Amino acid sequence: MTKIHRSLSQLLSEGLSAWQKILLIAVLGVAALGYIYTDPGQSMEDVGYRLAWLALTGTGLGILYGVYHKKTELNVRRAGLLMLLIIVQVAIIRGLGALSGVEVMGHKVTYGHLLLGQPYVLAPGMAAVMLGRKLGVYTALCTTLFGMALMPPDFTMANYMVLSLVAGLISVLLCDRAERREKIVYAGFVAGAAVFVAAVALGCFRGSALSTLHGEFNPSAFAAEAIVALLVNFLLCVFISGLMPIMERLFNISTHITWLEWSDMNNPILKKLQMTAPGTFHHSLYVQRLAEAAAEAIGADVTRAGVCGLYHDIGKLSNPQYFTENISNQALSPHNDLTAEASARIILQHVKDGVEIARKSKLNSRIISVIREHHGKLLTSFFYRKAMDHYAEEKKKFDEGVIDTCPEKVNKANFTYAGPIPQTRESGIVSMADAVESATRSLFNPTEEGRRDIIDKIFRERILDGHLRDSQLTLGDIDKIKESFLTTLSAMNHVRIAYPPTSDREAYAAHAETPAESSQAAL
Repeated sequence: MTKIHRSLSQLLSEGLSAWQKILLIAVLGVAALGYIYTDPGQSMEDVGYRLAWLALTGTGLGILYGVYHKKTELNVRRAGLLMLLIIVQVAIIRGLGALSGVEVMGHKVTYGHLLLGQPYVLAPGMAAVMLGRKLGVYTALCTTLFGMALMPPDFTMANYMVLSLVAGLISVLLCDRAERREKIVYAGFVAGAAVFVAAVALGCFRGSALSTLHGEFNPSAFAAEAIVALLVNFLLCVFISGLMPIMERLFNISTHITWLEWSDMNNPILKKLQMTAPGTFHHSLYVQRLAEAAAEAIGADVTRAGVCGLYHDIGKLSNPQYFTENISNQALSPHNDLTAEASARIILQHVKDGVEIARKSKLNSRIISVIREHHGKLLTSFFYRKAMDHYAEEKKKFDEGVIDTCPEKVNKANFTYAGPIPQTRESGIVSMADAVESATRSLFNPTEEGRRDIIDKIFRERILDGHLRDSQLTLGDIDKIKESFLTTLSAMNHVRIAYPPTSDREAYAAHAETPAESSQAAL
């Protein structure tokens, strides 16, 4: 048994590609749904009907996803979460169906009553918060179609479809990119109200089994059903809000709320960066603004790009005094007392240190990737040239017989970042924002033409080096990013009016003519 488990684990970790694993998750998920659909007490006809529905619907949804969604939207963890949410919601629907026919306070519970208590917002709302709007809408469609097979094939099935889509889509629209957890709770309240209004409308025009619409109007029953519809969806969204941190940790997926929390300047890492390496901190703020504007220009994730820009250089916390933005007097730079190799080793180390700090702080894996990728496999050219110059001098002395030992040739690998190169659009944006901000900061009395020239030069060099080859940035994207950088830099470094010193202004004010005196002089 142990050997079988070890072989299965090895197959999942090494033997299958990412998309094969996703397909396996989908197959296992459909199998789980098939188990939920079946019941020993059902007739073979009912079992066959539900399994046929599952097979046909699952195939159609799979084709729909393949046609309308990008492959980059789904990975193994996200696919696992998506399938888990669908299975849980369908299982709850199946369990609620068992209550049909049960007497409560002298009245039999019908499927019409159960329509008000279905967990319509559970899977779509959670998917929207954790996976985004597109996958949230897809989840709402999946839970609607899979749930319909559990309904009686009459008006109840059609009513369920309408209510599920209404509540699911409302929860998706309101939960997508939620900036506060209160917004998720508000989504539950709105979805519950929509479910009740839609149920009343369907009862009026489609002959629903709602008790309030049969015979005489019953205010207390009407109020009770309204409360049920509101309360069920409200409590589900409260549950989603409380469950999110656990799900984020379990599936290593960060929500928009968590990304915003990381951008809070009271975060311990950012506070330490501000106090320990103020130059790096302000550089990171500029990179954040550049990255956010560029991401917005090309339709990338603005929040993610900005947060990654804030954290990309946290590795400099280990040795802040060795980085130029933290050195107030370059004449007293600690690099003056180090060899080029030693200086390069410290500079290169800030990437590894940043990854280690991010991991200890449990930052998102995407932030860690940007920290690792923002320098790609570039060369620390300043110290490499310094080493080459030193080698040339020592070699000349050796050739002239001044020294007896021939110097070792410079190993370029000792001056090159380990990489990898940027793998996402956000990573490519942060990488270029970092380079552009550092380069333009050194310009004396910069003009728009000067900034444009240096931005074009940096992008040209990076493209020729292949630095952006895997970043998924198109040439059109790059043109938009360059224009965005130029606009943002002009806004951040605008020229202010040079006011005269305070003493001069006071002297001028003391001798200035009053309006009356000016009028008399003009006459």
